[in-house]
Amino acid sequence: MKPNTTPRFSVFTPSHRPRFLDECLATLQGQSSSDWEWIVLLNNGARWRPERPDDRVRVEIADEVRGVGAAKRRACELARGEILVELDHDDLLARDCLAELGKAFDEHPEAVLAYSNTAQITEDGGRDDSRFNEVYGWQYQDVDVDGRRLLAATSMAPTPHNVSYIWYAPNHVRAFRRDAYDKAGGYDATRTVLDDQDLMCRLFQAGDFHHIDRCLYLQRIHSTNTQRDPEINARIQRETVALYDKYIEANALAWTQRRGLLALDLGAAHRKPPGYLGVDQYPGEAVDIVATLPDRLDLPDDSVGLMRAVDFLEHVPAKVPLINELYRLLAPGGMLLTMTPSSDGRGAYQDPTHVAFYNENSFWYYTDNQYRAFVPEIEARFQNSRLVTYFPTDWHSKNRISYVVANLIAMKDGAARCGGPLKV
Repeated sequence: MKPNTTPRFSVFTPSHRPRFLDECLATLQGQSSSDWEWIVLLNNGARWRPERPDDRVRVEIADEVRGVGAAKRRACELARGEILVELDHDDLLARDCLAELGKAFDEHPEAVLAYSNTAQITEDGGRDDSRFNEVYGWQYQDVDVDGRRLLAATSMAPTPHNVSYIWYAPNHVRAFRRDAYDKAGGYDATRTVLDDQDLMCRLFQAGDFHHIDRCLYLQRIHSTNTQRDPEINARIQRETVALYDKYIEANALAWTQRRGLLALDLGAAHRKPPGYLGVDQYPGEAVDIVATLPDRLDLPDDSVGLMRAVDFLEHVPAKVPLINELYRLLAPGGMLLTMTPSSDGRGAYQDPTHVAFYNENSFWYYTDNQYRAFVPEIEARFQNSRLVTYFPTDWHSKNRISYVVANLIAMKDGAARCGGPLKV
């Protein structure tokens, strides 16, 4: 890159522990694409100067910045490139990483984020053979990366479920277009964990993600990794689910709209959200389709990407025909998001119009072949995305009206691999 020219790639690395920064720089200086700048944001008293000086390296001291969200936001504010590339301060890039990212964005102009497969390495840079449980959808393969024989995890597809859970979300390398980053609002400066999950969910609502099926990133595993701290890890587990709950519907709706599929709000006489077609048995202002489920809707198979069923299932007595019809309508990977008064509380029985009753166990018959076998009429085959019982408000708690939330993924031919157990 010539002096004073704008680089295509802005690689950014906040660091409070600079031990591995010279190795990071070596992988940048070895890139097959030289069109980059590296922004190193030092905080918490950390200090570093490169052993091999390079005009493309910009070191900023920001001891006043607290928290990873604020640090990444500051680093991205300093960036000049059109593509922002996240590089953690103890990790390494494959030699062709930036070139492959550039190719991906050129060939997929609709993509706002590109990501790759990842291999873990030990603290000293050796091969790490640890694996996540493959029952949850993880897949591994041996790969050669710049002369190293490593075990790489094949990243999962950018489905609403996978993006909404950081456990399955696109892993490193993660790179995103600057204009999409700005449109999404950037990193949340208040976040001290899960800044990436929060940003990726907002980016996913701005546009598609593209998976590069190559190992372009080496993630170093050592004793000072954030997730190795038991207290921080417990917080990450809790807040991961909270962010999933916050973003899953918006992510599923964005995925649906980008694919030209329909979104249906079932029982939509009240409070139909924007972006949905309302379905109800009686005409009304919010009703676009008048129909009485489980009668067959006049819509093609696989035409719906998202269904919202809030306070609906309990009003339809024919449970199996209902779920079968909803499954027929859903496209492969489409989502059914349900919220129903649970029979574990009083709400299921107190309303005289309630004629069907559900709790968490009710959904096993649609998500687990062992239970499905007891009801041969069931055609629906779902994967569980979220299944939980809770009180929506203090009023519900006081009156012992619990709700069961069941978010389900339609597992049809062509559905992408989603993280979590698929009980077949």
